[in-house]
Amino acid sequence: MTRRRSLTHVGGEVETAGNRDVAAALAAALDVAPADPEPGADLDDPDRVHVHGFHTYPARMHPATAAGLVRALSGEGATVLDPFCGSGTVLVESMIAGRRAVGTDLNPIAVRLATLKTTLRRASTPGVASCEELVAAAHEVAAFADERRKRRAGATHRYPADDVAAFDPHVLLELDSLRAGIGARADPGVRDALELVLSAILVKVSRRASDTSAAASPRRIAAGFPARLFARKTEELGRRLSDFAPLVPPGTPPARVALDDATRLHTVAASTVDAVVTSPPYVATYDYLAHHELRMRWLGLDARAFAAGEMGARRRYAKLDVEGARTAWTRELAASLRALSRVCRKGARVALVVADSAVQGEALRADALVAAVAPGAGFAALARASQRRPHFHGPTARAFESDPRAEHAIALEKR
Repeated sequence: MTRRRSLTHVGGEVETAGNRDVAAALAAALDVAPADPEPGADLDDPDRVHVHGFHTYPARMHPATAAGLVRALSGEGATVLDPFCGSGTVLVESMIAGRRAVGTDLNPIAVRLATLKTTLRRASTPGVASCEELVAAAHEVAAFADERRKRRAGATHRYPADDVAAFDPHVLLELDSLRAGIGARADPGVRDALELVLSAILVKVSRRASDTSAAASPRRIAAGFPARLFARKTEELGRRLSDFAPLVPPGTPPARVALDDATRLHTVAASTVDAVVTSPPYVATYDYLAHHELRMRWLGLDARAFAAGEMGARRRYAKLDVEGARTAWTRELAASLRALSRVCRKGARVALVVADSAVQGEALRADALVAAVAPGAGFAALARASQRRPHFHGPTARAFESDPRAEHAIALEKR
């Protein structure tokens, strides 16, 4: 079975530069020991504890790295921003550290996930469905889907060719019934949470190999299994949310999460952020739109802004030569740093976790690109920690034959 891991999770020697104390903190955050490969080790894996283990999200930051950077760059009660919040790893760790967490992302499914994972479901939280209510609703939805399956009810509407190709016919019908049952729930908070549970199981019951691969992977899915998996996944979510809530210090507010473009940050007021911990998309490495297309279609999310504004997307950079890619990434990175400069207070520190990439067989060194852009955006370089990383993209592997690819934690300070 494939074990999904955060990128910052391989171990090895860390090279540092700049301010000694800051560099040491960056190195400690970046240097996460490899996971135990033994069966069952996931139960104790820091990469998947409490809400971190709910719902896959490609290339997310390791929680230990996020926690280390948050605590190194900010004090208790500080406002910590992640403008590329993804599924909310930095936001969760900021809340555990007693910080005020603010997250933005242009990916609508990221915003939904981060909001779900950072909503505190305590007995005293007004207007928020409890974990028990979520689980009870899920069992009702599963029973509804099971009843429709047994009486061989047809689909509630005609499905596009992409969905017909993605699922076995009986699986598609069960997923259709689950979605119909979810849509009938009166409480929008319950609907939102259960839609994300459905999202979490879609690839698991599909003909697709994984989130990041569209290759076919035939599975034998038994009748009734999708509904049972949906109920079990909601029970798991309830346990994870219950485990997370006691870790957050009393008085710490839930994260504020918004759909926003990191090159603009319209939803974040000027000079309100004390620290930034984030991992911008690695240039020409991933295509999050493609990774999440199936889920966004099933959740009815509008992906047009994300499709137009996704930073670093491989689908766009694959069409560029090396200079064109370097110019485009420098422009995107500079825009996001200028937006951060506007929202950060003077003296605020920024931690960027970025990795080297390659275009047409030539390396793009992330640390050099950040160093070139940061001063013009109003930031001074403080320190850097770098650790070697494997390069999995075969067509560009030769770019790192003589000088291996690295992942970097880079600290900047708002001037």
